[in-house]
Amino acid sequence: MTVRYEPFPVYSLEGDARDCGVQHGELAAGRVAKTIEFYLGVFGRHSKLSLDQVRERARGYAAQITAIDSAIMAEIEGIAAGSKQMLEDIVAVNCRTELMYGASRGSRAATECTTIVALPGATRDHGVIVGKNWDWRSPALDSVVLLRIRQQGKPAQALIVEAGMVGRDGFNEHGIVVCGNMLTSSEDTGKVGVPIPILRRRILNSERFYEAIDTLTRSPRGASGNYLLAHRDGVAIDFETTPDNVYPVYPERGLLTHANHFQHLAAQVQGVAKSYNGDSLYRDFRARQLLEPKIGEITVGDVQAVLRDEFGAPRAICRSPHEYQGQGSSMTIASTVFDLKNEVMWVAAGQPTRSEYRPVRLPGG
Repeated sequence: MTVRYEPFPVYSLEGDARDCGVQHGELAAGRVAKTIEFYLGVFGRHSKLSLDQVRERARGYAAQITAIDSAIMAEIEGIAAGSKQMLEDIVAVNCRTELMYGASRGSRAATECTTIVALPGATRDHGVIVGKNWDWRSPALDSVVLLRIRQQGKPAQALIVEAGMVGRDGFNEHGIVVCGNMLTSSEDTGKVGVPIPILRRRILNSERFYEAIDTLTRSPRGASGNYLLAHRDGVAIDFETTPDNVYPVYPERGLLTHANHFQHLAAQVQGVAKSYNGDSLYRDFRARQLLEPKIGEITVGDVQAVLRDEFGAPRAICRSPHEYQGQGSSMTIASTVFDLKNEVMWVAAGQPTRSEYRPVRLPGG
């Protein structure tokens, strides 16, 4: 019998930062508990950290988050209160990449996600389309939620997260979208910096595109990562980052695809990345191969079709569940396509070959 995935729950949050956090925690309490249970186990198995060590490190990250964005820290505190979980555990899951990979020195290959952006010159309706398959550990599928947030003093936004986290992929009312892919590098040495979910959320709190870029490039980073930033007016830049460096990658002929390896020539020459997985090297190539003949006529449906592609299965753009190099079961846990011209995010739960894309709009939309 073919598995069909149920749509993710959608929660609308409104008020000040703490209010939004409390609502998040209360509405998604069961899924927040699953997020914490999953990651505390992963931190022990993957990073060899005891529960006391995880919570001690979380307190250090909490101080860093508070210093750079007290409103986001207030939201995290609200999530803990609303879900009745320990604050350190909520902070820890918001630092999952740093705790899992921050001291890897590139010894562990990044294993997740394929991202696509098509600019107005490449699309049929002259809008901006951004697509992503989020590949991760299979148990995380049961923790994913969609948030529509109208927070006082911040842009209205819609995003997809693991419950308990404040940021991941999303877009806001000013036409800014952020999507991320995992990268690891030789510069991942355990440095304490702003965790990736907080960086992504701060990007979505930006009103102007340059503010989003400055937020990313000027913030102290504790782990490598790839950030695709796009604006509905027709600009997109991919930023391959390490704790110490930023490498911008630009679309060619209005199209850019990215997986989990560094593309920028300087990064390759400097040798910051020591470990690639073979599927990363063909996933971004495959996405471009499928879309390049359609440049000038690319539609949302075309991007969705690419995100359903199964070449190289199980390690395809659309990843089917399988054991991944001793790291547990991996799969595509969500697929998203942002249609910035029409202000809608299309979301398919799990493998998009086994679910339908459903629209999620900004608050009030």
